[in-house]
Amino acid sequence: MKKITTKVRLAKFALLLLISIALFSLNVKAQDPSLPAANLGLANITDGVTPGPGFYYANFTQIYQANSFRDGRGDKLPTNLKVNSYFTIHQVVFLSKIKVFDGLLGFTAFLPIVRISPSNVGGPTPSVNNGCLGDIIVAPAVVWENKKLFNHPYFHRAELDFFLPTGSYNAADAINPSSHLYTISAHYSFTYFFNQELSISSRNHINYNTKIIGTDVHPGMFYNVNFSVEQTIYKTFRGELCGYYLKQLNEDSNNGNDHFYQDMYGISTTKEQVLGVGPGLAYLANQRLVLEGKVFWETAVRNREQGIRPSMQLAYKF
Repeated sequence: MKKITTKVRLAKFALLLLISIALFSLNVKAQDPSLPAANLGLANITDGVTPGPGFYYANFTQIYQANSFRDGRGDKLPTNLKVNSYFTIHQVVFLSKIKVFDGLLGFTAFLPIVRISPSNVGGPTPSVNNGCLGDIIVAPAVVWENKKLFNHPYFHRAELDFFLPTGSYNAADAINPSSHLYTISAHYSFTYFFNQELSISSRNHINYNTKIIGTDVHPGMFYNVNFSVEQTIYKTFRGELCGYYLKQLNEDSNNGNDHFYQDMYGISTTKEQVLGVGPGLAYLANQRLVLEGKVFWETAVRNREQGIRPSMQLAYKF
């Protein structure tokens, strides 16, 4: 019985495994769909702070190095298949002087560029779409600058992201840069200063996905958060202990049936989960220029790949 269960769990992934990475999605044919876009550790340090109205440019770069796949119980699957990736995201921001709910109204857009590299020693390798465009994201935001909470500086922001299925997609390929669906993601970010040298930051997302276009496949809703504890170590250099966490909230469904994949393939759950933690170092020049480097090691993984995620961020206000 144990061997049969292991084969069923392995088959769930080995036919063409699922993965979603940062602010783009890899659409992989499998018995149940992978979650689409997730901001996993792209922005951490002083994330709620915005240095006033104007135009901004930001670049986020991540390299994802997979080392294993995990099933719904967190057990390592006996497969050599790995899906590594490199991507960079270009972001443009305009923060106006228009007041909304006592904050400043802003607008932003993201363009992801993706490269995907699967490998499978001794086994079949899934086909990959050679296109490099991920799904464009557009969003309005409201920014509250330098407020007070318990008599300490408190910066925060609310944003509503719309993920548009504009990226490279081919139904004949197992892995695509585009998720081929729409996602609405509401997030709230803040930075709280205990003093000039010590602060904490967090970005909380709640994400709703539509069905994959042209199908009855509906990935579940999920929550993800980025977080960091930040300390000045020398003048404009700040160190951080940072991380991210993702938790799928409900089962994937097919034609409205949220037990379809359990009944069809004998798996216990389709819900995904991952926790990534690691150190970071940033250079902040009055928040006008931000350079941040960090690396995350993943643990507590369910129904997805587990790996290492080096990340860099550059942000500049014109």
